[in-house]
Amino acid sequence: MVRAVAKSDLTGRARLREAALELFAEHGFEATSTRAVAAAAGLSPALVTRHFGSKQGLREAVDEYVLDHIGEQLRTLDPEKGVMTSLGEVSAKVFGADPVLRGYLRHVLLEDSEASVALFGRLLSGAHAEVERLSGS
Repeated sequence: MVRAVAKSDLTGRARLREAALELFAEHGFEATSTRAVAAAAGLSPALVTRHFGSKQGLREAVDEYVLDHIGEQLRTLDPEKGVMTSLGEVSAKVFGADPVLRGYLRHVLLEDSEASVALFGRLLSGAHAEVERLSGS
Protein backbone atom coordinates (compact mmCIF):
# COMPACT_ATOMS: atom_id res chain seq x y z
CA MET A 1 0.00 0.00 0.00
CA VAL A 2 1.36 3.42 -0.91
CA ARG A 3 0.03 5.39 2.08
CA ALA A 4 1.77 3.97 5.16
CA VAL A 5 2.01 7.19 7.21
CA ALA A 6 -0.89 8.98 8.92
CA LYS A 7 -1.85 12.14 7.04
CA SER A 8 -1.44 14.20 10.19
CA ASP A 9 2.23 13.18 10.27
CA LEU A 10 2.95 14.29 6.71
CA THR A 11 4.57 17.54 5.64
CA GLY A 12 2.46 20.03 3.69
CA ARG A 13 4.12 18.91 0.47
CA ALA A 14 3.37 15.25 1.20
CA ARG A 15 -0.22 16.05 2.22
CA LEU A 16 -0.77 17.83 -1.09
CA ARG A 17 0.77 14.93 -3.01
CA GLU A 18 -1.39 12.40 -1.13
CA ALA A 19 -4.55 14.42 -1.70
CA ALA A 20 -3.69 14.78 -5.38
CA LEU A 21 -3.08 11.05 -5.72
CA GLU A 22 -6.47 10.29 -4.21
CA LEU A 23 -8.37 12.92 -6.21
CA PHE A 24 -6.61 12.11 -9.48
CA ALA A 25 -7.45 8.43 -8.84
CA GLU A 26 -11.11 9.24 -8.29
CA HIS A 27 -11.73 11.98 -10.85
CA GLY A 28 -8.72 12.09 -13.17
CA PHE A 29 -6.13 14.82 -13.61
CA GLU A 30 -8.15 17.18 -15.83
CA ALA A 31 -11.24 17.06 -13.61
CA THR A 32 -9.30 17.83 -10.43
CA SER A 33 -8.49 21.43 -9.55
CA THR A 34 -5.58 22.57 -7.44
CA ARG A 35 -8.14 24.18 -5.12
CA ALA A 36 -9.76 20.77 -4.57
CA VAL A 37 -6.37 19.22 -3.84
CA ALA A 38 -5.51 21.96 -1.36
CA ALA A 39 -8.91 21.67 0.33
CA ALA A 40 -8.56 17.89 0.64
CA ALA A 41 -5.11 18.39 2.17
CA GLY A 42 -6.40 21.08 4.52
CA LEU A 43 -3.97 23.62 3.10
CA SER A 44 -3.94 26.84 1.10
CA PRO A 45 -4.10 26.57 -2.72
CA ALA A 46 -1.05 28.85 -2.86
CA LEU A 47 1.01 26.02 -1.38
CA VAL A 48 0.49 23.94 -4.52
CA THR A 49 2.36 26.59 -6.48
CA ARG A 50 4.93 27.06 -3.74
CA HIS A 51 5.77 23.35 -3.49
CA PHE A 52 5.21 22.16 -7.07
CA GLY A 53 5.20 25.24 -9.31
CA SER A 54 1.98 24.23 -11.06
CA LYS A 55 -0.69 21.57 -11.33
CA GLN A 56 1.57 19.77 -13.83
CA GLY A 57 4.42 19.88 -11.31
CA LEU A 58 2.10 18.33 -8.74
CA ARG A 59 1.23 15.58 -11.20
CA GLU A 60 4.92 14.91 -11.82
CA ALA A 61 5.47 14.57 -8.06
CA VAL A 62 2.58 12.10 -7.83
CA ASP A 63 3.98 10.14 -10.78
CA GLU A 64 7.42 9.97 -9.13
CA TYR A 65 5.87 8.84 -5.87
CA VAL A 66 3.87 6.10 -7.60
CA LEU A 67 6.85 4.97 -9.70
CA ASP A 68 9.10 4.89 -6.62
CA HIS A 69 6.56 2.72 -4.80
CA ILE A 70 6.18 0.32 -7.71
CA GLY A 71 9.97 0.20 -8.15
CA GLU A 72 10.44 -0.65 -4.48
CA GLN A 73 8.00 -3.51 -4.84
CA LEU A 74 9.60 -4.75 -8.06
CA ARG A 75 12.95 -4.92 -6.29
CA THR A 76 11.42 -7.48 -3.92
CA LEU A 77 10.92 -9.94 -6.78
CA ASP A 78 12.38 -13.30 -5.84
CA PRO A 79 14.32 -15.04 -8.65
CA GLU A 80 14.10 -18.33 -6.75
CA LYS A 81 10.33 -18.40 -7.31
CA GLY A 82 10.61 -17.80 -11.04
CA VAL A 83 10.01 -14.59 -12.95
CA MET A 84 6.30 -14.98 -13.65
CA THR A 85 5.36 -16.32 -10.22
CA SER A 86 7.27 -13.59 -8.42
CA LEU A 87 5.95 -10.89 -10.75
CA GLY A 88 2.41 -12.13 -10.19
CA GLU A 89 2.82 -12.03 -6.41
CA VAL A 90 4.22 -8.52 -6.45
CA SER A 91 1.52 -7.31 -8.85
CA ALA A 92 -1.21 -8.74 -6.65
CA LYS A 93 0.35 -7.14 -3.57
CA VAL A 94 0.79 -3.72 -5.19
CA PHE A 95 -2.41 -3.41 -7.17
CA GLY A 96 -4.66 -5.69 -5.16
CA ALA A 97 -3.90 -3.95 -1.89
CA ASP A 98 -4.28 -0.38 -3.08
CA PRO A 99 -7.45 0.77 -4.86
CA VAL A 100 -6.15 4.36 -4.99
CA LEU A 101 -3.03 3.29 -6.88
CA ARG A 102 -5.17 1.21 -9.28
CA GLY A 103 -7.53 4.14 -9.82
CA TYR A 104 -4.69 6.56 -10.42
CA LEU A 105 -2.99 4.33 -12.96
CA ARG A 106 -6.32 3.59 -14.66
CA HIS A 107 -7.07 7.30 -15.12
CA VAL A 108 -3.56 8.27 -16.13
CA LEU A 109 -2.99 5.44 -18.58
CA LEU A 110 -6.34 5.93 -20.31
CA GLU A 111 -6.01 9.65 -20.88
CA ASP A 112 -4.59 11.01 -24.10
CA SER A 113 -1.61 13.05 -22.92
CA GLU A 114 2.15 13.24 -23.10
CA ALA A 115 2.28 12.62 -19.35
CA SER A 116 0.34 9.39 -19.80
CA VAL A 117 2.69 8.17 -22.52
CA ALA A 118 5.73 9.10 -20.43
CA LEU A 119 4.42 7.30 -17.34
CA PHE A 120 3.56 4.19 -19.35
CA GLY A 121 7.05 4.18 -20.87
CA ARG A 122 8.66 4.46 -17.46
CA LEU A 123 6.49 1.66 -16.06
CA LEU A 124 7.39 -0.56 -18.99
CA SER A 125 11.11 0.22 -18.71
CA GLY A 126 11.13 -0.52 -15.00
CA ALA A 127 9.30 -3.81 -15.44
CA HIS A 128 11.60 -4.79 -18.30
CA ALA A 129 14.70 -4.05 -16.23
CA GLU A 130 13.41 -6.20 -13.37
CA VAL A 131 12.52 -9.09 -15.68
CA GLU A 132 16.04 -8.91 -17.15
CA ARG A 133 17.52 -8.86 -13.65
CA LEU A 134 15.51 -11.91 -12.65
CA SER A 135 16.25 -13.86 -15.78
CA GLY A 136 19.99 -13.15 -15.46
CA SER A 137 20.25 -11.27 -18.77
